[in-house]
Amino acid sequence: MRKGLGVATTLVVAAGIAGPGWASDHKDSPFTNANPAADIGDVFIFKGPQTGGLAMVFTVNPLSGADGPGAPSDQIKLGTSFTYAFKLDTDGDDRADIAYKLRATDIPGETQTQSIELKRATGAEAVANGWQGTTIATGKTTALNAPLEVAKGKANELLFAGVRRDPFFFDFTDVSAPAEFAIREALSGGDGLPAEPTSLGAFGKTDMTVVVLEVPLSPDLRQAGFWVVVSDESGMAVDRMGRTGTQGIFLVDTPQGYNPEYYLPRDRAAYPTIGDLNNAYNSTPPADDVANYGDQFNYRFRQLEVNEEDIDATVDFFLPDILRWDADAEPAYPNQRSLREDSVFWTIAKVNPYFFGPEQDGPPHLSDQPLSDRFPYVAASVAQEYEPGNSTIPVHPIYMDAP
Repeated sequence: MRKGLGVATTLVVAAGIAGPGWASDHKDSPFTNANPAADIGDVFIFKGPQTGGLAMVFTVNPLSGADGPGAPSDQIKLGTSFTYAFKLDTDGDDRADIAYKLRATDIPGETQTQSIELKRATGAEAVANGWQGTTIATGKTTALNAPLEVAKGKANELLFAGVRRDPFFFDFTDVSAPAEFAIREALSGGDGLPAEPTSLGAFGKTDMTVVVLEVPLSPDLRQAGFWVVVSDESGMAVDRMGRTGTQGIFLVDTPQGYNPEYYLPRDRAAYPTIGDLNNAYNSTPPADDVANYGDQFNYRFRQLEVNEEDIDATVDFFLPDILRWDADAEPAYPNQRSLREDSVFWTIAKVNPYFFGPEQDGPPHLSDQPLSDRFPYVAASVAQEYEPGNSTIPVHPIYMDAP
């Protein structure tokens, strides 16, 4: 349904999102700005066509490569002092029941290739963010333009970690809303990157370190809450992500020239700045989101002129910040988040009371990156080398063979 556009909301939202926050989860806090290997850009969960199992994806090291302000593509890798965890809540209490945890170790003499170890944890070890669990796979990461490395687990798990194209996209063709305008301004504003209305231009041609894990779709994983956590050596979480762009859209700094009263945290005693709020948000578990941040989100949705009668339901939708996975529901956001669909569109549609969009019920646009149905699915790096005289054949295969 199309709805009218409010001028006042346009000004408020455009100011709110055009600041240092990002439309996805890139560069969402002072800590992650200083530690790109801990900075989750996006997370995805979907049914993997390679095995029919549950595929989970996260990205770190945002805005890397020749077109971005980050490191060159051949230098980004996982942080050796961090634990990366895929968290799955299977009983609906918003706490992890199963976690797959990953750590990397540098290899002497190697610039980018690392050794990796994957653990599976359950119960209290899944809730904890430290390096607990049972080892189920070991292997290596895949360096740029090197042969594909896939670690295989004891139960036929598949694990890939390496440099690939940033899969995030926001296709704002045929979408008109204050939030759409503001996100587009943010993408093309302070970062200096292009903001084309396709998956090939939202963040420019940039790379990230991408981790893809595919596990058997056991009965207890057919429905689950899903999020990703990065923790330091003490076991303290330093970044996390569930739903698309929660911090990048809703917890943003004051844009230059605007009244900070509208953007500073509501609980100024606990969080003097938005940076303090985002650091705290990243360190706390989703189960505590409503208690910790419900008032902040309630305020933000009022600022965005969400209808008064819808505010509580909107807060309940976004908090706890957990992405819902349901193998038996329609395979589309918010029942999953695939690499192909524009989940930012649905975030705008959920929040913005003044929204113009396509009439169709399905996703308005799909990614035009050259994704694959073979593991690890994500597109080649922007610095990928190809066989001489053939721009479609990489120097080494970048996907597994078809099953």
